[in-house]
Amino acid sequence: MKRAVLSVLVFVSSCAMPLPSPTGVVDLRVIGASFEPPEVLITPCDPRLLVSLAAGGNTSQLDPALVARLLVIGQRPLTYRALVSDPKGEGRELSYRLRACANTGDRECDNTDDFVELLSGKAPAGEWVFPLDGSSPSKPLLGTALLPDGQPLLLEAIIQDNSRGLGGIRIPVMLEVKANETDEHIFAQKLMVVQCQFFPSMRENVTPVLPGVLLRGEPWPEELVPELQGYDSVPMEPADFTGLEEPYTVPSLQLTPVSLTESWKIAWYTTLGTMSSFETGGTSFDGNTERQKNRWQPDTTVKEPRDVTFFFVVRDGRGGQSWLTRRAKWTP
Repeated sequence: MKRAVLSVLVFVSSCAMPLPSPTGVVDLRVIGASFEPPEVLITPCDPRLLVSLAAGGNTSQLDPALVARLLVIGQRPLTYRALVSDPKGEGRELSYRLRACANTGDRECDNTDDFVELLSGKAPAGEWVFPLDGSSPSKPLLGTALLPDGQPLLLEAIIQDNSRGLGGIRIPVMLEVKANETDEHIFAQKLMVVQCQFFPSMRENVTPVLPGVLLRGEPWPEELVPELQGYDSVPMEPADFTGLEEPYTVPSLQLTPVSLTESWKIAWYTTLGTMSSFETGGTSFDGNTERQKNRWQPDTTVKEPRDVTFFFVVRDGRGGQSWLTRRAKWTP
C-alpha cells in the first residue's frame, strides 16, 4: 500500500505544477515544537554504564543504584511547546494527542506496546504549552512514564539506542493534530535529548532565543503591526545574535572531548506569499557561515488587503528550538 501511494505522488509531482513553497503557510501546520529544557544531562555519568545498559537488553542485572539514578533523571520536569497554525480554521477547535516512544525509527509513535500516551485534548491553533512535571495525571513525567510492560520509557529508550548513548539518548515525542470536520490530519515529531555528561566541560543545552527581528533594517517589536503595500519584496532579518551562540563539548568516537560552537539556523514562514529562502544560517562543511538575510514576496494573485502573520523559528542544531511571531497589514 505504501509503495503504491509513493509511486502516485512521484508521478503527479513530475507531471503537474511545481510543489508550493514550504515557507507559505496556507493550511493546518505545526510550525515548531520544543522542550524546555531542550536537553537533560545525566551527571555524574560513566559512559560504560550506558553501554552496559544498552547491551544488556534489560534492567534486571543492573546495579540498582544506576537504575535509581536514571529514574531520578527521568523525573526531571519538562515543558513541551508547539506552535500550530490554522489560517483557514477561523478559530476552530483541533483535536490533539501527544505520545512518546522508545524507538527513534517509529515515525508515528504507534508501534504496539512501545509507546506511551502522554495526553490528549482539544484546543484552537496557537502556541500550545504542556507542562510535563508529574503534578497531575494530565501533566505526566516523560522519562518515567511507563510502557505497557511496566518499563520506564527512559530505560527502554537507552536499551534500544544503537549508538549506546554516545550521541545522546533521543526520545521521540509525537504530536498528532486533527481537524474533526475535515480530513486534515498531521503529525509532528520532536526529539527530547538525554545526554551523558562524559566530561566536566559538558553543559546542559540552553534554548536559543532570537533577540528580535528587523524589518527593512529597523527593529520590529512584537506590538508593532506595520502597514505594507505593493508587490515589491520586503527585506527581513534577525537582530544580531552571534553573542548568544553557545560553545559546547561533544565526545568523539574515541571518547575524547571535541569543542564546537553553535551556528543557529532560522526557518521562515508566512501566511501570505512566500519567503525567498526557507532556511538561513548555519555553517557549511567548508566552514562558511550562511547569511541570515531574507525577503518576503507578496502573492501577486491576491488583490484584496490581508492580515499577514510571519513565523521565525530558530534552531541551534542540538535540539534547542524557539520562535518569534510578527504581524503586519498588507494592501496591494
